[in-house]
Amino acid sequence: MIRPLALATLIALCACSSPRLNAGLSLGPDGLSVSPSVSAGLGGGRISYAP
Repeated sequence: MIRPLALATLIALCACSSPRLNAGLSLGPDGLSVSPSVSAGLGGGRISYAP
């Protein structure tokens, strides 16, 4: 099931230019961690969201 915030983010990205999905990977003493984020161009600026 898609969460409402995730659905709203996907709809907003469809209306934006240059949508990107990023996965920041880092390796540390506790193992591998992933920090996903989405970003898109909107009216000359750039917006991003990272949960």
